[in-house]
Amino acid sequence: MNMIEYQEVKEYTYLEYCNYLQSKYGIGLADYMTKSFNPNPKCKRTKDGLVAHHKKEDTMIMLSTKKVAQICPFEWQLKENIVYCDYLEHLFLHVLICKYPANNNANFIYAGIGGVVNFIAPELNDLYSGWITNQQWRKNCHSKVSSDEEVYLSILKQFIDIMKYNPDFKIDMLCKSFNQQFGLWDDGKNKKIYDKIKSLI
Repeated sequence: MNMIEYQEVKEYTYLEYCNYLQSKYGIGLADYMTKSFNPNPKCKRTKDGLVAHHKKEDTMIMLSTKKVAQICPFEWQLKENIVYCDYLEHLFLHVLICKYPANNNANFIYAGIGGVVNFIAPELNDLYSGWITNQQWRKNCHSKVSSDEEVYLSILKQFIDIMKYNPDFKIDMLCKSFNQQFGLWDDGKNKKIYDKIKSLI
């Protein structure tokens, strides 16, 4: 997603944006899970630099895991409920989950927060700080967004504006490395991007 596109979609609701992305990329190539609740490789589009997102993630977290999928309606795994997206689009989907949670219980906002602060933002922090993966599927995904740091910061700014009234949110939650835990990157190399994130407050 480039800045021109972000400006066009930034006021969308979560469901509007899911529908937009399904119009852009199509619905799932196959159901995400098999009937035995194992991930279906036929659903993947990482060769195109795209990841698969469950439309119902605004209702339940971790739908890509067998344990969670088994306690939810199988309908949520059907290809019609799969949304393809690049990493920035995926980040924006999770920001919109925080803005438009399906369940109005305040605790359910965490369905979106976890995706942002534990997975997507930490990996993008590493990417925009120079980390290069040796996994081909990740290279494909990174190449689609590697020149769009400005869009990344704009999406995080929207996230911060949504979360600033939440007493559990701290800006340092966004200043993490995904790969340091695996010994693949040094968190200190991310200082420049962290400074940019902190300036968004």
